[in-house]
Amino acid sequence: MKDVNITLNESGQFLEVRQGEALEIKPPLNIEIYGVLDSPVKWLEKRLEKIDLNEAHIVVARDKKIISLVFNETNTYEHSMVRGQLSIHPVFEKFGINSGKYRTPLEMSELFKMNRSYFENTQTAMELVSLLKVFKAKVNKEVEQNIDLNKGDKKLIYNQVVDSNLPPTFNVELPIFKGGKKYILELETYFNPDDLTCTLVSPQANDIIEQITDEAIDSVLEQIIKITDRLPIIEI
Repeated sequence: MKDVNITLNESGQFLEVRQGEALEIKPPLNIEIYGVLDSPVKWLEKRLEKIDLNEAHIVVARDKKIISLVFNETNTYEHSMVRGQLSIHPVFEKFGINSGKYRTPLEMSELFKMNRSYFENTQTAMELVSLLKVFKAKVNKEVEQNIDLNKGDKKLIYNQVVDSNLPPTFNVELPIFKGGKKYILELETYFNPDDLTCTLVSPQANDIIEQITDEAIDSVLEQIIKITDRLPIIEI
């Protein structure tokens, strides 16, 4: 017997013998696609007849804003997935709203200056830029004038100065999700009294994200069920 090729798998469970000019063994043809939230719907619309529905299911992770179509469940060589995700818009991420990311007043002023087109009122943006540029110096000066640091409440004075120096709220107009519309959002500026860094907070934006996430996921699931009701839908 000429040109014999012998292959054992890692566990030694099967033996493959090939004669002659055997072709090279190819790796598994797994499919992994990562797209926007309705990507599983688009796949099913065009490829439904090629999927064994007894070997497929849908996984929903609402906290991660993900819907995954998994098929060829038990086929090692073609175990595949199409994942759709509702993604936060880069501009929304840039502002760091509700992220807990703190910046120095100067860094925040530069952020506002370079993104003033997203403010509902450009004049408000530039006023904030000016206030933030001198913020640290003003706070330190007023604290020194109003308190003996060895006897008084330094944090209380910091908070009083912060409240009097900046407007309590201001509005921006931002997209929250990729491919989504813009929203007018009311923002607040929170300061850390220990190092005078600041972050942006918007309860309104948080409410919109929660609402839109559930509505968008439910809409995609409804579209999947219209295409086929034979796919198990598993929420995790």
